[in-house]
Amino acid sequence: MNGKDILLVLAHLFRSRGPIVSIEDAVEYLSFRWRYGSPSNIRRMLTLALNNELISREGEYIKSEFLFDHQEVSLNLPHHLSGKAQIGSEIERIH
Repeated sequence: MNGKDILLVLAHLFRSRGPIVSIEDAVEYLSFRWRYGSPSNIRRMLTLALNNELISREGEYIKSEFLFDHQEVSLNLPHHLSGKAQIGSEIERIH
């Protein structure tokens, strides 16, 4: 999964759930409802996004640091990215 894919997944999340989302809700939606990847890979993806300043973290909540409502997201994004959140094991998951 490259940076563009992560950006699109996060844009989908923030458009659906609002600009501030709890980490547990993010994992619930991205992993179990939209099936982008396993919970541990989603948490690693969130850590990678946090490290690259795409999101910020305040306690148990994440906040978008990009204009997610201006990013163009295709209607079939879940189909194209389903099961593709494969982040290397060198990135620890967000707690």
